[in-house]
Amino acid sequence: MSAAISFDGEGEGGLRTFAVVVTFRCELDRLAVQFERLLSQVERIVWVDNGSGVDLQPWLSQWPADRVHPVWLTQNHGIGHAQNCGIEWALEHGATHVLLMDHDSLPGEGMVGTLMDALRARPDAAAVGPHYADPRRQGHRTPFFRVEGWSLRWLDCHDRTQVWEVDHVIASGCLMPAAALRQVGLLQADYFIDWVDVEWCLRARDRGFKIYGVCGADLEHRLGDQVAWVLGREVPLHAPWRHYYQSRNVVLMLRSTSVDFPSKVHHAVQQLKRLVVFSVFVPGRGKYFKMWMKGLLHGVLGRRGRVVGPGSV
Repeated sequence: MSAAISFDGEGEGGLRTFAVVVTFRCELDRLAVQFERLLSQVERIVWVDNGSGVDLQPWLSQWPADRVHPVWLTQNHGIGHAQNCGIEWALEHGATHVLLMDHDSLPGEGMVGTLMDALRARPDAAAVGPHYADPRRQGHRTPFFRVEGWSLRWLDCHDRTQVWEVDHVIASGCLMPAAALRQVGLLQADYFIDWVDVEWCLRARDRGFKIYGVCGADLEHRLGDQVAWVLGREVPLHAPWRHYYQSRNVVLMLRSTSVDFPSKVHHAVQQLKRLVVFSVFVPGRGKYFKMWMKGLLHGVLGRRGRVVGPGSV
């Protein structure tokens, strides 16, 4: 049975969408472009800086105090913790919907409105996400897919009116009703980074909700530190330390989240492929392999929280 969220009594004037933007040592010029675009689409921005260690007050002063609220953390406790801080503030101050944004993502014109239209037409939705593209990549592939039985089906966006039911959406650009957040719960802060958004979507689906990808909503999103060609395909590259969390958290997620067996097999196989590619074909393969093995071991042992970070090999 699908869960449903009622929009009864919420006219257009009653909708209050807050964007939660998490930053960490970001490009402030690019963030300014993001804020300008967001402020034309949402009521308020909750800016959560994840312990960047610099004085951001002079830069903040260019924005109206009633439109941008800062939540500046003294330490980097991870993306999930930062998002939760912003979500909690937004809900406490009357947000009916929360939009999550990474600091390097740029929303397209009307993105939030298009996402909202999709939500209002689907009361069983816990979240909707935009069609994102990385401008650094030459190739183009839809970011939407779902597991059907033992097969993985990629869902194209040739028709921009199409809204697909998907397995999950990425956090950046994800729009969630407050009612869904209260029923599903907050994000897994102890993952630190990686798989936080996937786990939340799987948890929402386990509670009877659905997740949708919206082809008509556009987002420019940079995936990875850089893009490289590996075995004839464009592959986003992260620093080796990120692969610790990718391997550890997928083990934690599959152990703790209710998901059908074919989906578990899909996620496990995809991560096995990544292990092979990064441990054999990518420069620095030894560092990647070390992080993968450490993460897998800690996942089996149930270790959580921050373990490695920038500079770890």
